[in-house]
Amino acid sequence: MVLYHGGENDVEFVPSCPTSRDPSPTPEDADLEGVLMGYPNISPAPFTNLVASKRICLAHSKRVVEGTQTLQYLAFTSVSQESLDEIDRTREERQGWLPRMTILNDGREEILIVKLMVGVMHEGVARGFAKIFDIKSFRLGVDESPLPTGSGRFGRRGGRSKEADIGYKPHSCLMIDDWPSFVIEVGVSESLAMLCRDVAFWITNSDGRTRIVIVLSINRRDRQILVERWEEVHRRQPNQSIANYSRIPGLMQSLTLNADVEYDGPSLEIPAEKVFDGPPQNIPGGEFLFTPDNLNVFNTSIWEGFR
Repeated sequence: MVLYHGGENDVEFVPSCPTSRDPSPTPEDADLEGVLMGYPNISPAPFTNLVASKRICLAHSKRVVEGTQTLQYLAFTSVSQESLDEIDRTREERQGWLPRMTILNDGREEILIVKLMVGVMHEGVARGFAKIFDIKSFRLGVDESPLPTGSGRFGRRGGRSKEADIGYKPHSCLMIDDWPSFVIEVGVSESLAMLCRDVAFWITNSDGRTRIVIVLSINRRDRQILVERWEEVHRRQPNQSIANYSRIPGLMQSLTLNADVEYDGPSLEIPAEKVFDGPPQNIPGGEFLFTPDNLNVFNTSIWEGFR
């Protein structure tokens, strides 16, 4: 697994998103919180060896699929850099099979947060949304479509680093360690608070390079998909200069898709200039618009394909 880093000046993780669900702490509070504080309700297990951790991941994944466990996140402590390298080799070589997952690693605290990509529905939602985005980019005639970064890991070796479900970066970002400008994170509704913490990582640690995060939260019981668009907003403390501000995630748009119900609300807007490094040509209104028709096709395909 390739690690993409941001250099020596990576920004500290702000552990919360500023929503009515979960008010954002001050930067002073954030400095005091470890990575596990951002992922409540997880009982971390010590990492003893790869075989034992694989067994834990497989058992947890099975419970989530069966419905006896609703939280798709796990945490391991005492994960050294050598242990992380071993996990990466196993995932890359597909030896000693591990369930599909994305990870957030804190090398200083030696803590690994695992998000299990549980079942084909998780994959279908992520790839189905990305497919619409890819088609729109092609049909709009964008000269240089965004480059997919897949689930590459971004951050700093020995610091905090994370993988997305899906990411994109502009063609102008040619270096392998250039962060994605646009990220998609998928999870089940019971993990929404932790998806929010994932959003915070991208916004606060990328030094302004990850500008949009789409959250797709699946509620299988109520047969709903919550779609949220998050962007960077600036918060300046009293008596601070304009140049001295905190980057925090701001919820810009939220809509709900219900199975077997036609969606007739507003389009989902993805500002093109934030996907690219400036406003591209050939995009009317400067937005990638997921229209109600697009969203209904996406929603219908998910629930018909994964009943």
